[in-house]
Amino acid sequence: MKILIETRGRWLAWLAVLLVISVALPACSGSTTGSGSGDAPIPAKYQAFAQSFDRERQQLGVPGASVALIENGKLTFAHGFGVKGLNSQEPVDSSTLFRIGSMTKALTATALLSLVQSGVIGIDATLTSIVPDVAINGAGNLSTLTIRQLLSHQSGLYDYLQEAGPTDDAALSRYLTSPDFAANEYFMDPPGTFYNYSNPNYYLAGLALERAGGVPYRQAVTERVLSPLGMTRTFFLPMEVIADGNFSNGKSTGSDGSPWDVSPDSYDNAWARPCGFAFSSVVDYAKFIQFLYAGNASVLADSERTEMQSPQVKMLDAGGVEADLQSYGFGLVIRREFLVGNNAYTTKLVWHNGSLPGFTSIFYLVPSTGFGIVWFANADDVTFEASTALAFASFAGLTNPSAWPPPGLAVDSSIYSRYAGTYNDPNGLGAITVTANGTTLSIDIPTLDAANAPYDHALQATSMDNFNVTVQGAPTPLTFIADSTGAYVWLRTQQAVAKRVSNNAGTTP
Repeated sequence: MKILIETRGRWLAWLAVLLVISVALPACSGSTTGSGSGDAPIPAKYQAFAQSFDRERQQLGVPGASVALIENGKLTFAHGFGVKGLNSQEPVDSSTLFRIGSMTKALTATALLSLVQSGVIGIDATLTSIVPDVAINGAGNLSTLTIRQLLSHQSGLYDYLQEAGPTDDAALSRYLTSPDFAANEYFMDPPGTFYNYSNPNYYLAGLALERAGGVPYRQAVTERVLSPLGMTRTFFLPMEVIADGNFSNGKSTGSDGSPWDVSPDSYDNAWARPCGFAFSSVVDYAKFIQFLYAGNASVLADSERTEMQSPQVKMLDAGGVEADLQSYGFGLVIRREFLVGNNAYTTKLVWHNGSLPGFTSIFYLVPSTGFGIVWFANADDVTFEASTALAFASFAGLTNPSAWPPPGLAVDSSIYSRYAGTYNDPNGLGAITVTANGTTLSIDIPTLDAANAPYDHALQATSMDNFNVTVQGAPTPLTFIADSTGAYVWLRTQQAVAKRVSNNAGTTP
């Protein structure tokens, strides 16, 4: 399965533009190892999946991981594998706590939508009507920024994040209204222009929840989401996790290149909590997935729950505007078609992932069948491709495969000349030149050249309108975005946005 990983909690590095579930698996042999101390023996129905999951864990070098399966809306299997950290021999079980990264966003969105449902705020209310003292430069853009745009990543805000910061609850309001936040945050493009994933959207959504709800962010999420759903093992404070005792340390790499055993209190940041700093177990988070599937009126009415899982904005990262395979809802990614092996299924897939140093997490939900899977791992940037594929093939209940690929997905080099031209990023990169030469598209960024920052000038196509530019050895997704007339006027990455220079007709040799 090619999936999407949020690298180090700062930006979603789209490792692939298609969700492709491959069912090619190595032969299963031997017994399942690494059983969690608190888990029951694995039923025969799940033995092949469990063996695949644990084998893949070992192949990936992951000390420990846990996974839960939901079938027809019911939790049917949950188990832990491996150990709780680099320096631990204690087994992981299905109740072990892991950092869940940006899967926190769905919890924040749910809590804020409960205020929308009750009429306390409107989904299209401006942020400044709720938080008039928020500190972001650009008064014109700030005055139009809405709650809907924050929850669906349409703010245009730069993706600024610090993993370590103040830890008191009051810091959420104190920092986001301070000159320090204003000095680091700005609009890359006007709100509502297009989707661009940015963690500050959820800091601000959390602050809006706090201000409108009248209680601190953590309390609001607990009262409005966690408690009604019986999620008793989802926490925000490292001290709570340590006091609980059944937690995992993460496997990461320190700034000096040495192994880093990431404990719960290795980092925390109160003003970033709404975007991705929660801890949970797979069994506890499965309760939230079950809520997304079946609902719970004490949390959200079905109308609000459905709206949360409905496309709010095209992400344009999987085949351009024609294919439109992926959209963002409120704290959730919605995909309308995906592959399992050689079979395509035109049915909704709801998902989100998360990553912070030492941890990777993801969940998928197929609303049409009630199938869900969630797994947490205590290592950086890993994907359980084979075992997730096996889970979909074995338990998802998918039928009636459709044709693939959908229109507008394939790369079309004949339109490269329409991408070519000079773009400008006024917030740092300055002029960017894109040149088309037959089936080759290249990029020149003089600011990076002057800084001796290495990058590959040749863009690598991934799907219609989408490319990778490799900067300092890391592939960075880049999308060309057209205006309403079909003219390409924007060049988008998660960390920088550039607009075509007026009257520039393109550059070709």
